[in-house]
Amino acid sequence: MNSSEERYKYCPVCAGTLKREPIEGYKRLQCLACGEIVYENPKSSVAILCRNDQNEILLVLRRVDPGAGLWCLPGGFIEMGETVQQAALRELKEETGLIAEIVRVVDAASKLNGYYGDVVVVAFEAKITGGVLCAGDDASDARFFPLNTLPTIAFGSHERFIRSLDS
Repeated sequence: MNSSEERYKYCPVCAGTLKREPIEGYKRLQCLACGEIVYENPKSSVAILCRNDQNEILLVLRRVDPGAGLWCLPGGFIEMGETVQQAALRELKEETGLIAEIVRVVDAASKLNGYYGDVVVVAFEAKITGGVLCAGDDASDARFFPLNTLPTIAFGSHERFIRSLDS
């Protein structure tokens, strides 16, 4: 899609035509027929930081773009009907086979105009409580790395989240 094309053309309420109008200080899509405003929001996602008894960090090797062939923290998009914490634990299990409990929120970050558009990432630290380590879902490998010898990390926000563990 080029920058002049709109992602949404029709109103989700009445199927009328949408047009960008200055509303509330932003250029927002509004239905010409019923006046409905279509708010375009960033996608919500999670990342999860888990360490083993040797203080090594768990990473997954991405099988898909963005960042295919690079390492990152387990994580992904939040589904409708789940909390950010549930999403983090679900993504961890799907990508690594591990079960954990949330310890704390580590940080949050935004990526604007990326592969999926604007994305907000909430990072959690978690303690592993069970499961068997094995790559799954969109990860082709899952393993622990010493914090001082990490491979190339796919996302700058994940690098920042990992560095925050040292503080």
